[in-house]
Amino acid sequence: MAAVTPLLDPLLAGPLPRDAARRPAPVAPRRPRPELLVVPRRRRTASIMALGCMLLFAMLLGTVALQTRIAQNQLALDKTDRAVKVARERYDLLRRARAELRSPNRLAVEADRLGMIPADKGEFMTIAPATVAHLMATSGWLANNPAENSVSSLEQFGQVKAVAGDAP
Repeated sequence: MAAVTPLLDPLLAGPLPRDAARRPAPVAPRRPRPELLVVPRRRRTASIMALGCMLLFAMLLGTVALQTRIAQNQLALDKTDRAVKVARERYDLLRRARAELRSPNRLAVEADRLGMIPADKGEFMTIAPATVAHLMATSGWLANNPAENSVSSLEQFGQVKAVAGDAP
């Protein structure tokens, strides 16, 4: 085997000289270690409780505002109900007074007071339809009161069926 040169392969060359093997590596001076303390975990309970209390306060404040609004609306509704009740009572009084004024007994008493006497017999006069139509047209009755002159849809249907028969 060929001799191995120590420069080419230091691991295969053999043991190191005694001086190099016994000398320890220089050690850096030790710094004093700071004293370590166990720090308690930061608790978020207080902040969560504060946030929860603020949220609860906001919800309660909203509930109070809503209840106040409901009470205001109820007062307005009560006022409107009272006004409707008063209007209905007035309407009933006016209807009662109208019925009394239009009653046949009252009309007979008023006629007697004015010196009128009841007719013994009544006669009906026939008026030509052309005369009625002419008077209605000249007085403007047809133009002003179309609702009174209208025929109901059921009557119109009956008139159409009378003319058309069963044909669609």
